[in-house]
Amino acid sequence: MQRGKHSFEHYAESFEIDCDVAILGAGAGGCAAACVLAEAGLKVAVFEEGRHWKNTDFKPSNPWAFKNLYQERGTRIALGNGWLPVNGGKGVGGSTLINSAISFKTPQPIVRDWRERVGFDPDGRFLEHVEHVWETIQVGKNPPQVQGNNNHVFKRGAEALGWKAEFLDRSAPGCTGCGVCQLGCPSGGKNSVDKTYLALALRHDVGVYADCKATGVVKEGQRVLAITGRTLDPDSQEPVGHWTVRADRFLVSGGPIGSPRFLMANGLAPNGHCGLHLHLHPASAVYALFHERIEHWRGVSQGTYVDRWDEGYLLQTATVTPDNNFLGLTAQLGPEANAFMAQLQHMAIAGAIIHDEDTVGRVTQDGIFFEFGDQDRQILLKGLRACAQLYFAAGAHTVLPSVVGAGLLTSPDQIEAAIPLDTPFTRMIAVASHPMGTCRMGDDRQRSVVDPRGRVWGWDNLFVADASTFPTSLGVNPQVTVMAMGRLVAEGMAATG
Repeated sequence: MQRGKHSFEHYAESFEIDCDVAILGAGAGGCAAACVLAEAGLKVAVFEEGRHWKNTDFKPSNPWAFKNLYQERGTRIALGNGWLPVNGGKGVGGSTLINSAISFKTPQPIVRDWRERVGFDPDGRFLEHVEHVWETIQVGKNPPQVQGNNNHVFKRGAEALGWKAEFLDRSAPGCTGCGVCQLGCPSGGKNSVDKTYLALALRHDVGVYADCKATGVVKEGQRVLAITGRTLDPDSQEPVGHWTVRADRFLVSGGPIGSPRFLMANGLAPNGHCGLHLHLHPASAVYALFHERIEHWRGVSQGTYVDRWDEGYLLQTATVTPDNNFLGLTAQLGPEANAFMAQLQHMAIAGAIIHDEDTVGRVTQDGIFFEFGDQDRQILLKGLRACAQLYFAAGAHTVLPSVVGAGLLTSPDQIEAAIPLDTPFTRMIAVASHPMGTCRMGDDRQRSVVDPRGRVWGWDNLFVADASTFPTSLGVNPQVTVMAMGRLVAEGMAATG
């Protein structure tokens, strides 16, 4: 194995690697795990389907980003009693390349529930890992001068209602407020995990192999002996070569869609729970027009939030490009939608994100499926109502919820009639950015995929560390928890001979 970064241009048609630990996936969990394992003195090889990226590579273009930075080129969706886009990143850095750097510490009630429910964190060190992540990725609040008016008017509306609004904690200490987080950070102000944990790992005996898709497994008894895969041409995504990695231990960190699919495709799934228990954190938006200029593309893309978990949701600001903005409108196509878009400079955007308690989802080799729960549906509608109310309190003259048929609202008195709680999910435009739970952790090998240390049941040297291991929905943006989970699992791996 050679230390350092490697990519398509460096590979022979076929190559083989021997190491102590092989990691599949260079996202939040995989990179955090690689750092722990490397610092323990182990030889680590990390394989990633996507590319290595520099700040100067990123372009403020949705087509470019979808092709290069998004799983399935931005077309990945979940189907059921409606449909949900399910975003996910691709590349060294994973979804941290395209997220908004929003950082929440794992909620204490969630940690307690996981401990009581499944024996999570048997050594009691998880919260130490959370603090380590917080410090390493340099989480903090960006100053008001880079927040932008989209965040300021949202905060103004919340305070007018007596709600507590705060600037979000973000792992973006150098943020310049350019508003294109979801397209890759061109300024370098965001601490995606390739710049933090992976950079720390690369000080040690670590090789990172981009453009490498894992496809097969060599196994014997209860041990994985090797993983095989294909090298991909980064432009065409066509396979152009083969690789094999032999290791003492293997860590799957392909995310809540990729990890269960890899286990199922290669006969590694220990039971029928692999791919089940999918949670998605559905979110939906509200658009508002003001007489003042908002210019929501200037400033932190998601900078302010209101904690309404007592009601089952968070409210968060958002920024999207004009083309995505237009696609999300529920105004009638033609003059109405065109007139609304013509006021883009005066438009603010925010939305509600829910915990998802009674929505049932699953991942298979053929797709992602879900049934949106009735409780979750009503909570999301209540969140949209609250967001509309907030915007009127901030001084908006027109509000447009992402509910087909709601129409353009010009008074807060219209909110309840426009967004009735019996609105079917098929009339709501929503998106999901935080899949979780498809290889869930537990202490019952019949009802979980990995044990409390992340080891796949039935396999001596195979582990999973990403959001797929979450025993339940997290309820907040997950990147800090995913990195902490990666560290937790890797610490146990390092102690395994």
